Amino acid sequence: SALNRALDARDISTGDHSRQIANLTEQVAMRMGADFRQVHVIRRASLLHDIGKIGIPDKILQKPGPLDDHEWRIMRQHPEIGSRILQNSKTLKDVAELVLLHHERYDGSGYPFGLKGDKIPLGARILGVVDSFGAMTTNRIYRKARSVGEALNELDRCSGTLYDPKIVSVFKTLATTYLV
Repeated sequence: SALNRALDARDISTGDHSRQIANLTEQVAMRMGADFRQVHVIRRASLLHDIGKIGIPDKILQKPGPLDDHEWRIMRQHPEIGSRILQNSKTLKDVAELVLLHHERYDGSGYPFGLKGDKIPLGARILGVVDSFGAMTTNRIYRKARSVGEALNELDRCSGTLYDPKIVSVFKTLATTYLV
């Protein structure tokens, strides 16, 4: 809770974004068969997945245009920064792993390790889908939000490459029930 408030203080839209996806992430995790403990860890990771952005300079976080290669290298450090912050707490070690891996992609094109498929923990795969949806449907300084339908179409288009197809399917069912 304190870390989430710190994130809100740094960037109010990031904190709001984390809270908005927490409930969706929890629902997807339950529908994917995660046990109570896993659901709890995944929910906490969804609230804290961007905590590492505390270590990213404002000029990059709030840049109104596209990031250049150097800025992207810095931005891609936020999962590792967040994981290091959370590793210091005995009760957040499992959360730290999901934070570290939430930008891994199903086809191995993600970061920081280029993990592929089931090598990515279920919670990180869920977080990747729900976080992407939340990012697409939220106004950002550098672009307008997409509609729910447009974001769902993009998840569908990237299913099997960026995202686990089973999770996309479960998420789409959930989203069309609760968001459309």
